Amino acid sequence: MFVINLKNTIIDHFMKHAESDYPHECCGFILGNFSDQTSSGIKYLPTANTREENRERRFLIDPLTYQKAEDEAAKQELSIISIVHSHPDHPDEPSDFDRDHAWPGFSYIIISVQSGKSISYRSWQLHSDRKYFIEENINIIKEVKSNAE
Repeated sequence: MFVINLKNTIIDHFMKHAESDYPHECCGFILGNFSDQTSSGIKYLPTANTREENRERRFLIDPLTYQKAEDEAAKQELSIISIVHSHPDHPDEPSDFDRDHAWPGFSYIIISVQSGKSISYRSWQLHSDRKYFIEENINIIKEVKSNAE
């Protein structure tokens, strides 16, 4: 099974982002590295949900924002390893819409936000046949925040 390593500070960042964008879906990227069946997140990049309608149930990352994230990753010799989004007042499970718009090879972290509070998150990867998602293990790496953050 695929494993994604995430620092607790990255998790804190995307959980707070999901709460601040509630009742709309938030979205963002995790930059990091791949190796065999493991990826390691280094940085969370929050992005704007540019969908004009139904932002409570859908998100859209515009192509220019995606390109900027790829460029930032490349400058740091990293890759986009995960696309993060929230499900306001819904579970942290992929929807049919998520499946129809996902790409194999990426991790998809989904955050469940209930009444404005981030309560859970899980990571998923689309199976190569594009018919279903496989849940990934998340390995949390404890990192102490510095006073400078």
